Amino acid sequence: MAYKYRVTYKETIKTLETVCELFDIDNSDITIKFVIGAAGIVVLVMMFIYGEPGGGTMPGLALFFLKYLAAWAALGITALIINRTAWRKAVQATAAGDAEEMYKLRKTKEGTNITGQIDFYEEHFESVTKIKTRAFEYVQVVKLLETERGFGLVVKKDKDVRGSVRVMIGFPKEALLEGDIEELKKFLLERCPGVKSKIKKL
Repeated sequence: MAYKYRVTYKETIKTLETVCELFDIDNSDITIKFVIGAAGIVVLVMMFIYGEPGGGTMPGLALFFLKYLAAWAALGITALIINRTAWRKAVQATAAGDAEEMYKLRKTKEGTNITGQIDFYEEHFESVTKIKTRAFEYVQVVKLLETERGFGLVVKKDKDVRGSVRVMIGFPKEALLEGDIEELKKFLLERCPGVKSKIKKL
């Protein structure tokens, strides 16, 4: 069976940094959203336990909730903006460090640079390295990620099990051998029902 698209690249610190950046930025977004949500709930519960929101009256309580939700939303938006601007440099530095460690580990283990390859077929795609080949169905893809330099697919290993382990298959955009990245994105959006026709821009 012939592949529709093929990605291939030598694993270097630079190419691994592109892949690590996808994972670290997405993970940072998830973490900040969780922290905002959890902090808002904790603060609300503490206010009810130790305070008397709205003065104990229904109109007062309704006004309190409106003000609280507005403040919570404003805080959340501010945190997300900071996460995507000022905090982004720190995340990118982390990705660079992760890539360097990964490169040293893999080179020590293999004794040589590894060539990463991803083949996209009509019904599935395969991640191929000297170490092993992993095959995935498009229905397992739960998220498509894109940065300026890279593209990634987040895959749920067991699509039928809630909380199943997820893995990310990423690559530098320039590693696409035939066609262009826009063609590949369209191809994946048509075949990955779990992403709901959406690519997450990081």
